[in-house]
Amino acid sequence: MKNQYRRELERLGPSREELERLYTMIEEGTLVKRNKHLGMRAAAVLACAALLMITAAVAAAPTVWDALMAHLGVFAPYAQTIEDAVSTDQGIELRVLSALTDDLKAQVFLSVRDVDQDRLDQCLTLTGRLTAGEAVETDAALTFGGCSTSRFQLVSYDPARKTALLSASIYYGETARPSRQTRLTVTGMSTQLGELYGSVSCASVTGQVLESLPSDGEVICRPSDLDDRTDLDALIPSRLLRLAPEQNPTPIEGTEDMWISSMGFASDGYFHIRVGLADGVRPEERGFFSELFQLENRDKKLYTYQQTLVEGGMDIFFPLLRPEDLELIRSCEVRLYGPYTRSGTEIAGHWSTEFQMEYFPSVTLDWTGRVTAGQVRQVTISPLSVTMRSDASGGLDNITLYAVKADGSTVAANPGIGRYSKLEASSEGTGWDAFNTWEFQEPLDLEEVVSLRLGDKTIPVN
Repeated sequence: MKNQYRRELERLGPSREELERLYTMIEEGTLVKRNKHLGMRAAAVLACAALLMITAAVAAAPTVWDALMAHLGVFAPYAQTIEDAVSTDQGIELRVLSALTDDLKAQVFLSVRDVDQDRLDQCLTLTGRLTAGEAVETDAALTFGGCSTSRFQLVSYDPARKTALLSASIYYGETARPSRQTRLTVTGMSTQLGELYGSVSCASVTGQVLESLPSDGEVICRPSDLDDRTDLDALIPSRLLRLAPEQNPTPIEGTEDMWISSMGFASDGYFHIRVGLADGVRPEERGFFSELFQLENRDKKLYTYQQTLVEGGMDIFFPLLRPEDLELIRSCEVRLYGPYTRSGTEIAGHWSTEFQMEYFPSVTLDWTGRVTAGQVRQVTISPLSVTMRSDASGGLDNITLYAVKADGSTVAANPGIGRYSKLEASSEGTGWDAFNTWEFQEPLDLEEVVSLRLGDKTIPVN
């Protein structure tokens, strides 16, 4: 088997390091071992997954494939490689690369590459829909889940190869179940919308008064979070100024659309932060959410501000921060987040492809009983997740669950999407209905799991 893989892979031409990693996994039986619970056919499919991934890497840009493998991490061997799901229009190629799916959640990864020009960047958004699943009926009063999604998230962008990696997730929840047939349709692409999530340390701020200019501009956000709104105007000095640009510039990681242009005290005696904006960049109507963040301190001084658009940027004025607050300011970081518009490209077209998607089915445990929060009616487990139906009225959505293996080691599962709903009054009284989910931090071989631990409760797995 190893020699057969070696001949095929060397013919395709991946790197020697990639081949040696795969040979080792085949020799150790890792690829097959992890999927005993799926039967021989599924185990054989997974054993071939690495071969298919490297084959697909020949077609996809190598760095995009590297980004996908890095994003999947320990889940990479459990991800299905999708072949021949490609659509090209308007000089843009859309290609489905991989899927990671059980009967709770489906994650699909795709690349978008500009074949003809250079119209894409790190703010790429898609308009379209991914559909995979069948609707199911449920008696629950409140439910969540579905068969499709229109939300696509950018994972990475490689400007050298003009290629973006994106993901889309479908939560089947209670109202849908997975089906093999999957369809992806995209009708538009845009780079005209951005989303800022940035933070910069304030440790470099000094008491020095920085060069200041008259505060002429458009006020887009007034001071907020005040206890007494009647004193609002009294906070604004009669001679409010703004900082001159580029006095102590600092980049904001992850974006070139904006940066900290100047930060410090203006000659009006107040603390200001000037944000530089690239040509065509403008915050949404109410501006960004901005604050000075300090873990131990939620003083209103730190998140009461006014934002003013000025030429080439935005001035953020903190009316409650004066030079005597310097040490407090230096212990903080400025946080900025929110949507914005930018110069970019709108591309209308039609990209559509269908493909088959395999999934890891869940096993229903032969156990019911009580946990701290209530009576449990059903528990399911897959290599990727756990679901629980109960009459809990709350509390399970913030408890980490653990899978306990036969050797005593554990794998944590973080709380996921769920719901609590109040039942209507009946002859049996009133109560609650809950559906909770957890997602494992690494995939599991179910044959190695002996129990689940939730708080102080042990749930047997057999």
